[in-house]
Amino acid sequence: MIEYLFHNSFILQLHWSGNKVSQTVLKPVSGNEKQAAGTSKEPSFLLKALARGYLDREPSLWLNAPLDWSSLSSFQAGILKTLLWSVPWGRTITYSRLAALAGHPRAARAAGTAMANNPWPLLIPCHRVIGANQRCGGFTGGMELKKILLNLEQE
Repeated sequence: MIEYLFHNSFILQLHWSGNKVSQTVLKPVSGNEKQAAGTSKEPSFLLKALARGYLDREPSLWLNAPLDWSSLSSFQAGILKTLLWSVPWGRTITYSRLAALAGHPRAARAAGTAMANNPWPLLIPCHRVIGANQRCGGFTGGMELKKILLNLEQE
């Protein structure tokens, strides 16, 4: 099953496999995809929480989201879980600080690779990870979308 969250700036797809989210797909809205903001009909609890945060401006926690971690290495899972649990809405962290918090103080580049391969953008907020120079760094959805997400969380 696939659920959708339509925001004025992005579209999020939640891909469910059984009772777990196997991946999310996050992309900017292009001109021909602009539609009214909203969610899928009969949304899951997880999509409702995301909608509260990004549509209604009421951040909620989805720390216990049913994610399928089986395809990730223990390092990747550790980095992503550290990000999820340690960097709240509206905050950012550097790649090196994230790696250190996850117990790998010399693995900033590897933490960046884990962000680039994050199967759940927005659920695991890789857009909150920035470079040591306070620049945005990379983002799978593109730099403009990363800036939009960071700005949405600052409002």
